[in-house]
Amino acid sequence: MTASTPSDGTVSGNGSSGRGFSAGSVPPRVWVALVLVVITIVFMVQNRDSTEIQVLFFSLVAPLWATLTVAVGVGVLIGLLLRPSERRKRKAAKRG
Repeated sequence: MTASTPSDGTVSGNGSSGRGFSAGSVPPRVWVALVLVVITIVFMVQNRDSTEIQVLFFSLVAPLWATLTVAVGVGVLIGLLLRPSERRKRKAAKRG
């Protein structure tokens, strides 16, 4: 008995295209995201201690990493709300 090949002339194989994986084939933004994930995990592991937070008339106990993350998130939100959008509108009007 002889081995038969498909009628369309293709040779079946393992499905690889001949190109190997290389670090250069990964976009830089993926590398940045991976580094940020690792830094975040290290940050969370190193800041597991509980801390007491007092705001106005109430207080709560939360992990330090959560407290700092919320503080940074609030800061980013404030920055986004207060960004100078009028300047962008004027620049766009001058270009157009």
